[in-house]
Amino acid sequence: MSKYSAYCGKILRVNLTTGAITEEKLSDEVLRKYVGCNGLGAYYLYKETEQGYDPLGEKSKLVFFTGPLTGTIFPCAPKIGIFGKSPLTGAFMDSYAGGHFGAELKFAGYDGLIIEGSSSKPVYLWIDNGKAELRDAAQHWGRTTTDTREAIKKEIGDELVRIAVIGPSGEKKVNYACIMVDGTHAAGRGGLGAVMGAKNLKAVAVKGTAACIDVADQEKTRALVEDIYQQIRTDKALGETLSKYGTTPATQTNNATGILGTRNWQKETFEEADSISHLQMAEKLFKKNFSCFNCPLRCAHYCEVKGGQYDGLKTVKPQYETVYSFGSLCGIGDLGVVAKANHICNEYGMDTISAGVSIAFIMECYEKGLISQEELDGIKAEFGNAEAMITLLEKTAVREGIGDFISQGTRKMSQKIGRGSNAFAINIKGLELAGHSARGYKGMSLGYSVSPRGGSHQDMRHLPERGGAFDRKTVEDKEKLVKDVTATTVIRDTFTYCAMLEGSIGRVGLTEKHLNIINAVCGFGFDLAELQEVADRIWNLERCFNVREGLSRKDDVLPERFMTEPIPEGPSQGMYTPREELDGMLDKYYALVGWDQNGIPKKETVQALGLDEIVQNLK
Repeated sequence: MSKYSAYCGKILRVNLTTGAITEEKLSDEVLRKYVGCNGLGAYYLYKETEQGYDPLGEKSKLVFFTGPLTGTIFPCAPKIGIFGKSPLTGAFMDSYAGGHFGAELKFAGYDGLIIEGSSSKPVYLWIDNGKAELRDAAQHWGRTTTDTREAIKKEIGDELVRIAVIGPSGEKKVNYACIMVDGTHAAGRGGLGAVMGAKNLKAVAVKGTAACIDVADQEKTRALVEDIYQQIRTDKALGETLSKYGTTPATQTNNATGILGTRNWQKETFEEADSISHLQMAEKLFKKNFSCFNCPLRCAHYCEVKGGQYDGLKTVKPQYETVYSFGSLCGIGDLGVVAKANHICNEYGMDTISAGVSIAFIMECYEKGLISQEELDGIKAEFGNAEAMITLLEKTAVREGIGDFISQGTRKMSQKIGRGSNAFAINIKGLELAGHSARGYKGMSLGYSVSPRGGSHQDMRHLPERGGAFDRKTVEDKEKLVKDVTATTVIRDTFTYCAMLEGSIGRVGLTEKHLNIINAVCGFGFDLAELQEVADRIWNLERCFNVREGLSRKDDVLPERFMTEPIPEGPSQGMYTPREELDGMLDKYYALVGWDQNGIPKKETVQALGLDEIVQNLK
């Protein structure tokens, strides 16, 4: 057992090549340096992999970790983090999912899970209260995520077993295949479902019955928990709006500000935004709420489509990023179609952001005459053509015909198409962009560029600028804003509390609340400087992984469209981030965080953070 509270003190290691399953102790030294989910995932992934390994090869590893808050009485902290090298970007990737799986893994006795090797046949991993075995999954191969999950529950004989599973897209190694958790939550970004599929691992099922996860100081923890609940009760956005609408009010907010990606970011206002608004979703789709483990927000919704071609479709209601990627970005103003696209991605196991952005790229290529209708299997891939979008998505899910090409993602597609298409291939480091403008937020311009994942909105956050606390139109001091915000997102993902609590705990720079939470729950006795060092250590370790894999300043760049084409109309008309402006921000940022002018952490930075024991010879 660890001397620190809230940990099981063990990880489970599964070698799919040999079938060996072993338990390992988590050392207190490692826990103090890396604390939890994000930190431990980055540590083990870097430490146990070699430079240049194939993310879909036998030497790849897939790492699952919980955080110290997972499974405790602390609310809104359900996340499971999954880590690997992305087949989409060739770089570090971490992806997180809510639900109950993370808490269940801790109740079963484990803080984390390391999957290595590859099975010669389809298998799934069954973890049952400290015991684990590999089971044959041949009968599940080819099934959708829902069918697989239900079949495994029946096979085990327990409706409450928690399952992380891939669908046909993961089996066929679509570059942005995701891992579906508990049927309703996606570890979506970066193609880790393809990594799982390459290992012939169909699912991980877990059951745990531990009564509780102990905390270091129960009285202080209860006081912190009560403070969070009080904020939920009194903050309308937390206590009412999220429960009623989820994250979908962002559609209207972004459109009104002129920063809603439309028709592959050719524009940033969508004339049919009202048709796909949160109000229309509540009227036409909403069925009932559901929640993650120990979460009072209940921001996820089941839905049923009312009217239209997909009348009666019962599924999970799309959140904002999906409304953006399959709605405005593809020129679609029909919520039933967006819900259908979301359903396909959930059932086949694909990231909705990368899938929608990839199809929007194909639509622009088609309208510009760079790809023909014949090459598209006879599909007239025009913006606003809902039938075309759904057909392309279905083909992509199983890599059929033109879908095989689309499954590669925008970077690889543009490299093959050529003829200037890279100018509107909307990705950063190969990861397709989330629905928050890199032209309309100067902080996001820099934050996206230095993100280890690329086009993710979960490293740098848009909300400090969108809310008006920081001027989104100026580059001044954005290097400090990015450093402060990414420190909080690293700690968020290390503790594993939900992004919906960022405003309550601290969004721009670490706070006494961050410190009080981790000390009360775990008993580390950190001061604020030590906690900042933990955040810096994890952020730099992710950067070191990418440097090891060949990334540098050349990869800290925005899509060409955002550096050369001003927003053409609307409230943010004229905004963009020229390359020289981005370079100026990068220079200041690198100096602030201790990296050289090529974006490589300096030797003294690595040593000061205690990373030199595993990081060597960065070039």
